[in-house]
Amino acid sequence: MAELAIDITCPSCQTVFKKKAKDLKKGAVVKCPKCADSTTIQDDYFTEMVKNLEKGG
Repeated sequence: MAELAIDITCPSCQTVFKKKAKDLKKGAVVKCPKCADSTTIQDDYFTEMVKNLEKGG
């Protein structure tokens, strides 16, 4: 299965960039490539989504 990429919108500069869903675990810090602002992932939503898709759900 191809890796699932998620569009992330920077809350500071509104730049849209992609990150692999499997890398967006709870507590992961995502840094904007344009303004360097950081956001912390607060939930396991993305990694759980990947697990469900891998199971065929």
